[in-house]
Amino acid sequence: ERRPPLAELIVGLDRDALAALILDLDARVPRLAEQIEQLLLRRPAAPAAPAASPAPPAPRRTPVDVAAFRRQVQSAFRGYSYGDYYAAGSIVSSMDTLVGQIRPFIEGGDPESALPLLEVLTAEFSAGWTDYDDSDGELGGFLDELGPLWAEALLSADLPAAERAAWRERLEQWDAESSDYGVDGMGLALCAAEEGWSAPMLVQAMRGELAQWDLSNDYNERRLLPIRLRVLEQKGLLAEAINLAAATGQHREQALTLLRVGRIDDAVALARSRLRTATDALALATAMRTIGHVSQALDVAEIGLDLEEPRAGLGAWLIDLALAAGRDELALRGAETAFRSAPSLPLYLRLRELTEAAWPAQREQMLTFLRAGKGLWNVAHAAVDIFLHEGLIDDAITTVQQSAGSGDLMRVIDAAIQERPEWAVQASQRQAEGIMESGKAQHYDSAIEWLRRTRAGFAASGRPDLWQAYLLSLRAQHRRKHKLMGLFALLER
Repeated sequence: ERRPPLAELIVGLDRDALAALILDLDARVPRLAEQIEQLLLRRPAAPAAPAASPAPPAPRRTPVDVAAFRRQVQSAFRGYSYGDYYAAGSIVSSMDTLVGQIRPFIEGGDPESALPLLEVLTAEFSAGWTDYDDSDGELGGFLDELGPLWAEALLSADLPAAERAAWRERLEQWDAESSDYGVDGMGLALCAAEEGWSAPMLVQAMRGELAQWDLSNDYNERRLLPIRLRVLEQKGLLAEAINLAAATGQHREQALTLLRVGRIDDAVALARSRLRTATDALALATAMRTIGHVSQALDVAEIGLDLEEPRAGLGAWLIDLALAAGRDELALRGAETAFRSAPSLPLYLRLRELTEAAWPAQREQMLTFLRAGKGLWNVAHAAVDIFLHEGLIDDAITTVQQSAGSGDLMRVIDAAIQERPEWAVQASQRQAEGIMESGKAQHYDSAIEWLRRTRAGFAASGRPDLWQAYLLSLRAQHRRKHKLMGLFALLER
């Protein structure tokens, strides 16, 4: 029989019956009260009853249950003692969850409702965190993370001067307490509370009256800058955001904001003259494509191919878009740029598709590039993949001899056993002997895997007798290592 929906089961219950039902469930279901508190905290306020006369506007649009939130913060500290190994990580994890309840108020344009919750969180955390071992710095690190959140809330809120001053005093108190433990998390928030939006240089920059505002010697103001730009955009003050980004050299943000106000050509011109990295160009090109300006997105991407690394993401992103627009040469250039920035077998194969008849010449260029960069960390793994794909065993051997992890070395040995058995024997012997001589029994299984390749190499060279002699010598040398002696038996099969 189908169970009726819950809504039908409770529709006839009055308020007292519902309350009794919830209290009964609370006695049976662990942490139910905390879950209900969290839901109530996030629940939008009910519409107010009509008033006889207009009431003054409230500074906070969403009522918040501060007492319930305080209980949640306090519960995060319960059940742990100073020496509990996992206490710090568990407490910080709970705090992160609580921050997740505050952030939507700030991002949703209601920072005034976030401030009392931030106050409770900071006050309770400041009072409790020193009671626990923080050798790894997790608890102090959480205080550092609160600073930017406070700064954004304060810069987003429309506060009277007196209220801003009151927040500054509270922050100074918390900052003094945490500074005693070497934690300076409230410094950024204090800067936001003290300066707000009234600093003369800031005002000039937002008005477009300041060509350049050098923040290189102002650590906190540099950290506040992305927060200020985000707040200005959220408030719809896009002209001010453009001016501030321009004055402080934040040209990626400047270009993105120009795009938001419809100044497409200006954004492209700025990309051409001011963008520094391919990553910045990718962000702008992606935004342009999203709003349908594909031609300009391709122009910005093409500009980005000549900017600073990393270029791989931009080049790979460009391929399909350029092909769809009929710009085959640009697609090929994107693929080649991506390959040279971060080579891989899939990109190599994509280049083969794009070049078609010209592939032999393109192939030789790419192989020459790999051979020249075989000692580089971002080339070696891809070079092994590609050389093995092409059957270029000697090139693969040269690569792993100069720079490779054990996984790549093992793959090359497996591929080389038939063509270069002597090298396969020597390379696998070196790996196995290094492990066995170290005496670390937990790695003996790996030594046996290397020795399997040594055995295969001797067999491929037509000298199984040399393998038997070698195995006998290993047994004699390591006869006191009981685990290893037992594993040697696996090599007899």
